[in-house]
Amino acid sequence: MSTRWVPVLSVLAWLWLFAPVLWMWPSSRSALETVVSSLLLLFCLLWRRSTRAAVVILLLAGCSFLGYFFAVRSAPDEFFWYSVLGSNPTEAWEYASSYRLKDSALLLGWLLPAIAAALYLWHAAPALQNRWMRRLAWLGLVVWALWITVSLVKGYSITKAIARVENVYPLTMVKAYMDYHGNSQSLYTIPKVPTPVAPPMVDVLLVVLGESSSAHRWSLLGYQGNDTNAPLQSVRDQMVVLPVTTNGNNTGKTLPVLMTGQRMHPLPAEGAATYLDWAGAAGFHRDSMTNQMAAGFVNLALRQRSEKFLQLQDGSLDGALTQHFSHSLAKGQQPLLITLHMYGSHPRVERRTPSQDARWTDPYDNSILYTSALLADWIQQLDALPQVRAAVVYASDHGQDFPVCGGSYTHGITRSTYEVPLMLWANQALRQANPEWWSNLQHMQSSAVDAQGIPRYNTLQMADWLRTLLGQPTSEQQAEPVSPAGSASNPYPPQENSANCSNWNDRVQTLHPAAVR
Repeated sequence: MSTRWVPVLSVLAWLWLFAPVLWMWPSSRSALETVVSSLLLLFCLLWRRSTRAAVVILLLAGCSFLGYFFAVRSAPDEFFWYSVLGSNPTEAWEYASSYRLKDSALLLGWLLPAIAAALYLWHAAPALQNRWMRRLAWLGLVVWALWITVSLVKGYSITKAIARVENVYPLTMVKAYMDYHGNSQSLYTIPKVPTPVAPPMVDVLLVVLGESSSAHRWSLLGYQGNDTNAPLQSVRDQMVVLPVTTNGNNTGKTLPVLMTGQRMHPLPAEGAATYLDWAGAAGFHRDSMTNQMAAGFVNLALRQRSEKFLQLQDGSLDGALTQHFSHSLAKGQQPLLITLHMYGSHPRVERRTPSQDARWTDPYDNSILYTSALLADWIQQLDALPQVRAAVVYASDHGQDFPVCGGSYTHGITRSTYEVPLMLWANQALRQANPEWWSNLQHMQSSAVDAQGIPRYNTLQMADWLRTLLGQPTSEQQAEPVSPAGSASNPYPPQENSANCSNWNDRVQTLHPAAVR
């Protein structure tokens, strides 16, 4: 090969290793950030060792960026580190095997040329022989030296200094790790919770944390396909069910908000109070059982703040929670709070339903039917308790993208991902003791969507319901409906077609105070 092509090939190879963000979100801004980032780090190509270290780091960073993006449609953030450092082989494989064919092809479309580019630069190291390119590289090094000097003079912490340049690829990942590390210092802090302002309304409370169930597929919320909530129809008049907007598209972002009823980005330094803490302040015995290893705050809070905590065997079906739930009830401790954390409709969704309970060809509908059957069973057990005020509160953390938007059920960014079911069941004793409260809930249910068919409420509502049941004052964060009450002119849920496959994230930012961009 003619030596005159070496500088050109080196530049192209270097640029390609910086292209993952452009590969994720093609735009003029992404293209500019790609070029600027590659120029600012061009000095790495001045020496053999730095060249080789850089190409390995960039190859790994690119795989992380694109791998995470195609799993949850987000750039690596602190929740990426929660997932990576707190996941397990089974869950990791389910994420990988749930990739759509198009996503896998796009990932390989960047990765295979990136491997070739990395190998070329590895063997060409040091890759900068052209005089003008070397001058640009040294100029970039001077820019970094000036930035370090400015940061030191202004007294910036490392975190703040990195935050100012996080758009330089791949420093976003460094910033994300620093956020994760900073948040992790607050994970173990349990705040003091004041005693209840009123006596608790319930004697036995079951909180069910769902997974990946979209409100668009709940027949109780208007889904016209399969009767996915058939097992709950017999207790429909004892329930309030709403579609609500959730604050994110993955478990790490959404479950902490469900548990605390507040924004969790970043985690409060003084610790975040959860419904477990409110229950503890009211004298409740707390039993928690989880069927998945949720990274970060959730399982740690369940473990820390429960008298009994149980992690089910990795890969268990959610029916395995029932025996432990029944055992907690049988002990007769009151007041009692039980938390059941489900695996729900998590990918791969076809594995989340026992084969004998798979009624339809659609695996997602089958998984919601299975969840409904378990909820109905747990409600029946609670309803059989004598002279007890009992309630069940259920919400899913997020939904899923549907096959019409790309070929399979997976984490995504469409509207079906951001709208989830929120359900409250109250037994007769609880309803009769609090008729005004129950009437208000029914009114909320009757006006749950606005004239455009958009949910009026968000997942902060779950924490407010729990605060009320546990005698705590309600939060000011859950906004009142801003549009007039009345029937929606657009039916809920929206039809499943390609017109509803657009990115819904911008709408979520306006609909949910705890949303994280």
